[in-house]
Amino acid sequence: MSGEGEPELERLLPEWHFREIHRVPVPGAAAEVMEAAHATTWSEAPTARTLVAITGADVSGRGLIVSGFLSGMGEVLPTGDEEFLLAAVQGNGRHPRPDGSVVDIVTGCDQPGILKVGMNVRHTAGVLTTETRILVTDERTRRRFLPYWLLIRFGSRLTRTSMLRAIRARVLREAASA
Repeated sequence: MSGEGEPELERLLPEWHFREIHRVPVPGAAAEVMEAAHATTWSEAPTARTLVAITGADVSGRGLIVSGFLSGMGEVLPTGDEEFLLAAVQGNGRHPRPDGSVVDIVTGCDQPGILKVGMNVRHTAGVLTTETRILVTDERTRRRFLPYWLLIRFGSRLTRTSMLRAIRARVLREAASA
Protein backbone atom coordinates (compact mmCIF):
# COMPACT_ATOMS: atom_id res chain seq x y z
CA MET A 1 0.00 0.00 0.00
CA SER A 2 1.36 3.43 -0.89
CA GLY A 3 0.02 5.47 2.07
CA GLU A 4 0.57 9.21 2.03
CA GLY A 5 4.04 8.70 0.59
CA GLU A 6 5.32 7.65 -2.76
CA PRO A 7 2.83 6.39 -5.34
CA GLU A 8 3.19 2.81 -6.52
CA LEU A 9 3.69 4.19 -10.04
CA GLU A 10 7.04 5.53 -8.83
CA ARG A 11 8.09 1.99 -7.91
CA LEU A 12 6.83 0.54 -11.21
CA LEU A 13 8.35 3.14 -13.56
CA PRO A 14 10.75 5.45 -11.71
CA GLU A 15 12.12 6.64 -15.07
CA TRP A 16 10.18 7.53 -18.19
CA HIS A 17 10.45 9.12 -21.61
CA PHE A 18 6.86 10.38 -21.85
CA ARG A 19 4.67 11.58 -18.99
CA GLU A 20 1.26 13.14 -18.48
CA ILE A 21 -0.34 14.25 -15.17
CA HIS A 22 -3.84 15.62 -14.49
CA ARG A 23 -5.39 16.66 -11.16
CA VAL A 24 -8.73 17.78 -9.73
CA PRO A 25 -9.61 18.57 -6.12
CA VAL A 26 -11.99 15.98 -4.67
CA PRO A 27 -13.04 16.13 -1.02
CA GLY A 28 -13.52 12.94 0.94
CA ALA A 29 -11.73 9.92 2.28
CA ALA A 30 -9.42 8.15 -0.14
CA ALA A 31 -11.29 4.84 0.11
CA GLU A 32 -14.61 6.52 -0.76
CA VAL A 33 -13.13 8.46 -3.65
CA MET A 34 -11.45 5.36 -5.07
CA GLU A 35 -14.69 3.40 -4.68
CA ALA A 36 -16.41 6.12 -6.71
CA ALA A 37 -13.61 5.90 -9.30
CA HIS A 38 -14.29 2.19 -9.73
CA ALA A 39 -18.06 2.83 -10.01
CA THR A 40 -17.92 5.71 -12.54
CA THR A 41 -19.48 4.83 -15.89
CA TRP A 42 -18.94 6.08 -19.41
CA SER A 43 -22.30 7.86 -19.33
CA GLU A 44 -20.92 10.08 -16.54
CA ALA A 45 -17.93 11.15 -18.63
CA PRO A 46 -19.36 12.08 -22.05
CA THR A 47 -16.22 13.75 -23.38
CA ALA A 48 -14.08 10.73 -22.47
CA ARG A 49 -16.73 8.41 -23.87
CA THR A 50 -16.79 10.22 -27.23
CA LEU A 51 -13.02 10.36 -27.58
CA VAL A 52 -12.45 6.74 -26.57
CA ALA A 53 -15.26 5.57 -28.88
CA ILE A 54 -13.12 6.79 -31.78
CA THR A 55 -10.64 4.00 -30.95
CA GLY A 56 -13.37 1.38 -31.34
CA ALA A 57 -13.41 0.50 -27.62
CA ASP A 58 -16.69 -0.56 -26.01
CA VAL A 59 -17.91 2.53 -24.17
CA SER A 60 -21.52 1.61 -23.58
CA GLY A 61 -23.14 4.00 -21.12
CA ARG A 62 -23.30 1.62 -18.18
CA GLY A 63 -19.81 0.28 -18.73
CA LEU A 64 -17.34 1.03 -15.98
CA ILE A 65 -14.40 3.17 -17.00
CA VAL A 66 -11.83 1.57 -14.69
CA SER A 67 -12.70 -2.10 -14.87
CA GLY A 68 -13.74 -1.93 -18.52
CA PHE A 69 -11.56 0.31 -20.61
CA LEU A 70 -8.50 0.61 -18.40
CA SER A 71 -8.25 -3.07 -17.58
CA GLY A 72 -8.59 -3.78 -21.31
CA MET A 73 -5.39 -1.78 -21.82
CA GLY A 74 -3.31 -3.75 -19.35
CA GLU A 75 -3.26 -5.26 -15.89
CA VAL A 76 -4.93 -3.29 -13.08
CA LEU A 77 -2.95 -3.92 -9.92
CA PRO A 78 -4.28 -3.57 -6.37
CA THR A 79 -2.27 -1.02 -4.39
CA GLY A 80 -4.42 -0.05 -1.42
CA ASP A 81 -7.24 2.31 -0.64
CA GLU A 82 -5.91 5.43 -2.28
CA GLU A 83 -4.55 4.32 -5.64
CA PHE A 84 -4.95 1.88 -8.46
CA LEU A 85 -2.21 1.16 -10.91
CA LEU A 86 -2.32 -0.05 -14.48
CA ALA A 87 0.69 -1.76 -16.05
CA ALA A 88 0.93 -2.55 -19.75
CA VAL A 89 3.54 -3.60 -22.28
CA GLN A 90 3.35 -3.02 -26.02
CA GLY A 91 5.75 -3.68 -28.78
CA ASN A 92 6.20 -4.95 -32.29
CA GLY A 93 3.33 -7.44 -32.02
CA ARG A 94 5.28 -9.74 -29.71
CA HIS A 95 5.14 -10.39 -26.01
CA PRO A 96 8.63 -9.89 -24.54
CA ARG A 97 8.52 -12.83 -22.08
CA PRO A 98 5.52 -15.13 -22.37
CA ASP A 99 6.12 -16.60 -18.90
CA GLY A 100 6.37 -13.25 -17.08
CA SER A 101 3.66 -11.11 -15.53
CA VAL A 102 3.12 -7.61 -16.89
CA VAL A 103 4.87 -6.18 -13.84
CA ASP A 104 7.86 -8.48 -14.34
CA ILE A 105 8.12 -7.36 -17.94
CA VAL A 106 7.77 -3.65 -17.10
CA THR A 107 10.43 -3.83 -14.42
CA GLY A 108 12.77 -6.35 -16.02
CA CYS A 109 12.57 -6.39 -19.81
CA ASP A 110 14.99 -4.32 -21.86
CA GLN A 111 14.37 -6.00 -25.22
CA PRO A 112 14.39 -3.37 -28.05
CA GLY A 113 11.06 -2.21 -29.49
CA ILE A 114 9.08 -2.32 -26.24
CA LEU A 115 6.87 0.37 -24.68
CA LYS A 116 6.40 0.01 -20.94
CA VAL A 117 3.30 1.83 -19.71
CA GLY A 118 2.28 2.68 -16.16
CA MET A 119 -0.78 4.69 -15.24
CA ASN A 120 -2.34 5.41 -11.90
CA VAL A 121 -5.37 7.07 -10.42
CA ARG A 122 -4.62 8.25 -6.90
CA HIS A 123 -6.36 10.26 -4.19
CA THR A 124 -4.26 11.92 -1.51
CA ALA A 125 -4.62 15.16 0.45
CA GLY A 126 -7.95 15.97 -1.24
CA VAL A 127 -6.60 15.74 -4.78
CA LEU A 128 -7.47 13.08 -7.37
CA THR A 129 -4.62 12.55 -9.82
CA THR A 130 -4.01 10.46 -12.88
CA GLU A 131 -0.49 10.05 -14.15
CA THR A 132 0.78 8.13 -17.16
CA ARG A 133 4.41 7.23 -17.72
CA ILE A 134 5.86 5.53 -20.76
CA LEU A 135 9.37 4.15 -20.97
CA VAL A 136 10.75 2.79 -24.23
CA THR A 137 13.59 0.32 -24.40
CA ASP A 138 15.60 1.86 -27.22
CA GLU A 139 16.18 5.14 -29.02
CA ARG A 140 14.66 4.00 -32.34
CA THR A 141 11.37 3.11 -30.62
CA ARG A 142 11.40 6.44 -28.75
CA ARG A 143 11.80 8.38 -32.00
CA ARG A 144 9.03 6.35 -33.68
CA PHE A 145 6.65 6.80 -30.72
CA LEU A 146 7.19 10.57 -30.33
CA PRO A 147 4.94 11.69 -33.24
CA TYR A 148 2.12 9.47 -31.95
CA TRP A 149 2.53 10.86 -28.44
CA LEU A 150 2.41 14.42 -29.72
CA LEU A 151 -0.70 13.60 -31.76
CA ILE A 152 -2.69 11.99 -28.94
CA ARG A 153 -1.75 14.27 -26.02
CA PHE A 154 -4.59 16.74 -26.47
CA GLY A 155 -7.24 14.03 -26.75
CA SER A 156 -5.67 12.14 -23.88
CA ARG A 157 -5.78 15.26 -21.71
CA LEU A 158 -9.47 15.76 -22.51
CA THR A 159 -10.19 12.10 -21.79
CA ARG A 160 -8.38 12.11 -18.45
CA THR A 161 -9.85 15.39 -17.22
CA SER A 162 -13.34 14.25 -18.25
CA MET A 163 -12.81 11.02 -16.31
CA LEU A 164 -11.52 12.84 -13.21
CA ARG A 165 -14.39 15.34 -13.27
CA ALA A 166 -16.92 12.51 -13.58
CA ILE A 167 -15.42 10.82 -10.52
CA ARG A 168 -15.51 14.10 -8.60
CA ALA A 169 -19.17 14.64 -9.58
CA ARG A 170 -20.04 11.13 -8.39
CA VAL A 171 -18.28 11.72 -5.04
CA LEU A 172 -20.11 15.03 -4.56
CA ARG A 173 -23.49 13.46 -5.45
CA GLU A 174 -22.93 10.62 -3.03
CA ALA A 175 -21.85 13.01 -0.25
CA ALA A 176 -24.94 15.19 -0.83
CA SER A 177 -27.27 12.19 -0.64
CA ALA A 178 -25.69 10.78 2.54
